[in-house]
Amino acid sequence: MAMRDPDSDDDDLGGDEEQDLLVVLALSNKAMGTSSERAEIAAFADQLEAAVTEAGVGEYDGDEFGGGECTLFFCGPDVDRLLAVLQPLLRRSPLCRGAHLVRMVPDGKGAMERQRLPIRGDAKA
Repeated sequence: MAMRDPDSDDDDLGGDEEQDLLVVLALSNKAMGTSSERAEIAAFADQLEAAVTEAGVGEYDGDEFGGGECTLFFCGPDVDRLLAVLQPLLRRSPLCRGAHLVRMVPDGKGAMERQRLPIRGDAKA
């Protein structure tokens, strides 16, 4: 799955600018993880999607498995509001051990760059 273009006209939420938030989970192997691991992540993604939808802060835009990671894609008009809803759930989940967040932030030159954030305060990003 390709990263959403922040300048794209494809805007499902109707706002002027969608902001992306990626949840990057470490898998148990360097490929696609195990089938049970993928099933657990799918159920967890459903919970995260429900929380984001119920709070009205954005939407879940799918996942991508490969290279020993699973990336869950979220977007919304305010990434800080997305974080406020998602972080308590992410911090409680054992699936998030070794995981991190990636958010797109302005680089000061009109472009966007990736900012990596730990999910847990003790995690190394």
